[in-house]
Amino acid sequence: MAERERFSYKKVESIVFGMLSPKMIKKMASAKVVTPELYDKEGYPVDGGLMDIRLGVIDPGLKCKTCGSKLKECIGHFGYIEMARPIIHIKFVPLILNMLRCTCRDCAKILIPKNKQDAAAELLEEAGRTGIDQRRLKIKEIINSLKTISKCPHCKTRQHKIALEKPYTFMENEKRLSPIEIRSRLEKINDDDLKLFGLNPEVVRPEWTILTVLAIPPVTIRPSITLESGERSEDDLTHKLGDIVRINQRLFENINAGAPEIIIEDLWDLLQYHITTFFDNAIAQLPP
Repeated sequence: MAERERFSYKKVESIVFGMLSPKMIKKMASAKVVTPELYDKEGYPVDGGLMDIRLGVIDPGLKCKTCGSKLKECIGHFGYIEMARPIIHIKFVPLILNMLRCTCRDCAKILIPKNKQDAAAELLEEAGRTGIDQRRLKIKEIINSLKTISKCPHCKTRQHKIALEKPYTFMENEKRLSPIEIRSRLEKINDDDLKLFGLNPEVVRPEWTILTVLAIPPVTIRPSITLESGERSEDDLTHKLGDIVRINQRLFENINAGAPEIIIEDLWDLLQYHITTFFDNAIAQLPP
C-alpha cells in the first residue's frame, strides 16, 4: 500500500500532433552529418559521418560522445543534414496542394472574403464540438469551395490553376513550381488562416513540409552487423542515408562552383528521389 501511495496518477486529457520544425530538428540533434564516409582506416567511426559516435554506439568498448554511456545503455541520439536546396516531403503533398490552391498566389491570404471568415471559423468550432470527424468534413467543404475561386477577394490578383503531376511535381499554368517558390508562398500564410485548414500554428507551419533540414535517425535503430568473414554489413537505412548525403554534397559543390542550371536541376531531382524513397519506398511512379 505504501508503495502505491508514492505514485500519483494523472489523466491524459488530450494529445496534440505536430511537426518538427527545422529549428527543433537542429536543437534535438547531437551532430551535423557532413560526409558519406562511415569508418576510417582503423575501422573507427568518422566524425561527421553517419556512424559518428555522437549518434550512439553499437560496438562494445566504445563510449557515446553525447551521453557517455556504453553499448546497451546508450539509447542513441539524432543527427541532421542541412539540405543544399529545399525538398518536398512526400507525405505532405496533399496538404501542400490544398494550401497552394486555397490561398492567394500573391498576398497568400485564404481565398475567403474577410466578412465570411468569422462565420467559417464559427462553423468549424461548432463541428469540432460534435466530434473530430464532423470537423474534418467541414474543413473538406471549405477547401472544396475554394478550389474554383479565380480571383483573390483581398488583393484582386487572378489565380492560376494548380495541378499535381504525381508524385511531387506541382504545376501552375503549365509551369513547374520549384520547392523554393512553394516554400516562400507557404511562409507567407498567416496563423489565423491556418486555423481554417484545421492546422494548429503553434505545432505546425506549412513551410515545414518543404524540408531544409533532414533529421538523421540514431545509430542504435540502424545498427550494422559483422559477418562471419569479419566484414561489416550496414543497415538499409544507412545505405539510403549515404546516397542522400553524397548527392546533397555534390549539389552543394555544383551550386558553389556556379555549374549550369541543368546540372543543378538534375542533382536536385535526384536528391528529391532519394529523400522520397527514404520515407516511402513503395510509391507507384518511382523505381524502388
